[in-house]
Amino acid sequence: MKISVVVPVYNEARRILPSLEQIFPYMDARHPDYEVVVVDDGSTDDTVALVRRHFGQRPQLRQVSYGGNRGKGYAVRYGAEQATGDVVLFSDADLSTPIEELDKLLPLAEQGYDLVMGTRAHPEADIRIRQPFYREYGGKLFNVFIRMLLLPDFRDTQCGFKLFRRTAMMPILRRQRIDRFAFDVELVYLAHQAGLKIADVPVVWMNSPETKMGASGIARAVLDVLRIWVRHLSGRNRLERPAL
Repeated sequence: MKISVVVPVYNEARRILPSLEQIFPYMDARHPDYEVVVVDDGSTDDTVALVRRHFGQRPQLRQVSYGGNRGKGYAVRYGAEQATGDVVLFSDADLSTPIEELDKLLPLAEQGYDLVMGTRAHPEADIRIRQPFYREYGGKLFNVFIRMLLLPDFRDTQCGFKLFRRTAMMPILRRQRIDRFAFDVELVYLAHQAGLKIADVPVVWMNSPETKMGASGIARAVLDVLRIWVRHLSGRNRLERPAL
């Protein structure tokens, strides 16, 4: 089973090299049939040049770009389209969930689950570096909001560590409309509406102090969730399980 690791980046010159320095040795040792797809979301710093300079000799590395800053959701979808693996892991560039946690998700994909999500909200999750209290409780409130409107069975749609079977999930990704932080909510919601098999798995997680999610991003995410809910009420999000 070939694994594609999709890493969306936007001005990640400070964080991307340490993350790739963990990803490549781990994948070499544990899952040698793999590729790493670094998706540039319109970076204006040295992210692209640094990755090329330090890892450009690696045949498993693919750097792709589309010009302009479209958002993390768009970058993940673009990377999945470009990927060639049987399964796709998308991971935040800061590697808040260590790459080793892939071994917790992969067995479920091998058992036939279409989408396997890392979760920080499970009692067995290992939160090693917590967020500031206002961000942590804001995130919990956002998850309550999501569960009330759309996804009562899932406690953490926002963890940036998800694995999916590419054939099953590409029709879902192509239906998505949200390009920024609430894209995870839409992804899980559409997969659930289509009857795909979804599981969540407790993972190790460490907060990165350089998070890019500010007040304006939170407000936009809330509005995007409300848009998903309106489409849900109107029946416009009804999907059938993709034919495989």
